Amino acid sequence: MPASDHAPAVGDTRTMAVVHDIGARRRLAAARTPPEIADSDIGEELRELEEVSRELEMFTLSVNTRLAYDKAWRSFQGFCDAYSLDALPAHPEVVRWYVAWMSTQVDDWGLPRFAVSTIRQHLAGIADRHLREWFLDPTRHRGVSDLVRGLEKRRATRPARKRPLVLAAVVRIIEMMSHAVYPAGISAARDTLALWLGFAGALRRSEAAALQLNSLELHVIDGIHVRIGQSKADQANVLPDVVVLPFGTAPRTCAPCAVHRWVVLVRASGIADARTRRRQCMRSLYDYQLDEHVCGAGGSTGLISGTDLASSGPLLRATYRNRRDARVHESGVSGDALHTMLLTRMAEAGMDPTDYGFHSLRAGHVTQARRNGASTEEIMRAGRWQKADTVDVYDREYNPIARNSVMRLGL
Repeated sequence: MPASDHAPAVGDTRTMAVVHDIGARRRLAAARTPPEIADSDIGEELRELEEVSRELEMFTLSVNTRLAYDKAWRSFQGFCDAYSLDALPAHPEVVRWYVAWMSTQVDDWGLPRFAVSTIRQHLAGIADRHLREWFLDPTRHRGVSDLVRGLEKRRATRPARKRPLVLAAVVRIIEMMSHAVYPAGISAARDTLALWLGFAGALRRSEAAALQLNSLELHVIDGIHVRIGQSKADQANVLPDVVVLPFGTAPRTCAPCAVHRWVVLVRASGIADARTRRRQCMRSLYDYQLDEHVCGAGGSTGLISGTDLASSGPLLRATYRNRRDARVHESGVSGDALHTMLLTRMAEAGMDPTDYGFHSLRAGHVTQARRNGASTEEIMRAGRWQKADTVDVYDREYNPIARNSVMRLGL
């Protein structure tokens, strides 16, 4: 709908009182109020259908997106309350003022408090609330979108991307963990698997944290198949989602071995007697070192079978340990916990964790694969990317020498 159909021209001079009056007189409703139903039986059925529709509506967005939108709406509502403005429905000019206000906010170090991406997220939250309440979206007004584009050009800062962790760095982090020590080896086994899921599987931290034991399937030729299921990039759960963790040429770089070592400890955690449980965990840590295959590769015998992966419990689980004992909980870890784990493990390995995060493993998959000659199509399939441009971002940032004519200048 043109801006003139529901709002004055953006350039008009008006006072706050006039804008408030316009908002009060002209509702931006996209549909009339549903008609009243005289028949009580039909009315009851429609009320039940309304409850079903409201419930289904909650599944249109992920939980994290819904939380972000609610936070954005509370912020906008607070702004409107402070200036005695109508938040619902909001006039486009009010939204413009809110964008301008966010653009002027700074933190304790004098840096912008709201990045442009955050401002766009706040506008998405405002739009979502209006549409759910059957109002037109005031953020679609050209005056609002032009303001955001202007701010984006004025700041013109490059997006802060996590630096990649290539294979040598991942191996270094793993080798610095205490694997053959109880109880520290319990969390070391879990964290090793998490690193291989992020690097070899190119999983996002939310995807790795959401995996269940029955998400994995042992494969005699490929290694291990991991079914991701619903994820950030596939909320409808309709895209191909099988990720392969192949057998490693060496035990220290073998992701299936990490799966076997960890699941054995998860299985032992179900032993009720504390003494027996502790003895079994110690045996698993001491007997199966990193320099030998334990997954069936190279003629070895696998530590687990398909039966051990039949449970629907979390794969990566929270652990508790003190100097004497360690427990593997039934609850799974969070994506934030995986991020923190990586930074801690990097610091323990003598590496600077600044500019790194769990996404560095996914970025490292792309960088390492490109350095080893993988095609864009191969990388897209492994990481389940839908656009080649996304893969090229990592290539240009961290592997600038690949397919670069500077190498053909004869220098």
